[in-house]
Amino acid sequence: MFATHLLLFCRIALALIFAVSALGKARDVAAFREAIADFKLLPAGLVSAAAWGFLVGEVAVVLLMLAGGALLGLGFVLAIVLLALFAVALLLVLQRRIKVTCNCFGRSEQHVSPYDVLRNLLLIGCSLLGLALVAETGATINSAEVVLIALMAAAFTLCVTNLADIAETLRQPFHIN
Repeated sequence: MFATHLLLFCRIALALIFAVSALGKARDVAAFREAIADFKLLPAGLVSAAAWGFLVGEVAVVLLMLAGGALLGLGFVLAIVLLALFAVALLLVLQRRIKVTCNCFGRSEQHVSPYDVLRNLLLIGCSLLGLALVAETGATINSAEVVLIALMAAAFTLCVTNLADIAETLRQPFHIN
């Protein structure tokens, strides 16, 4: 029964994260395209296609997570592929010390940091867990449990999408006046 709850958490968390990401990119596709170009990983002629490809891929993950059933495994695999591509791109940017904004969740002034890579690794872990549990469909979940799991997934989404800000806040000295 716990596996069914965990699977639902992974589904909702990934659907929320990819929805936030896709909406942020869709609001300003030009900024996302510019970020991809600034990463200096692709020839200029492929940047626009890559931006649209990632955006379509993110929407597909959301739809597959919502559809569930036989499509759920494909959704987790697609999430893993996209997150791994993003993580490799972020690592290469950090390795080459390029100061560029990520625009992972829409236009941002925050430069790519190791926290972005950590975020993607956490999300890959969530995707792998979901993929491992995809066959767990036996237990039924009541509506109160669904609401609680959805709230936990929303809190997880907020933490993961703001990981750099949270980490920097926690690194600041704490003073009581």
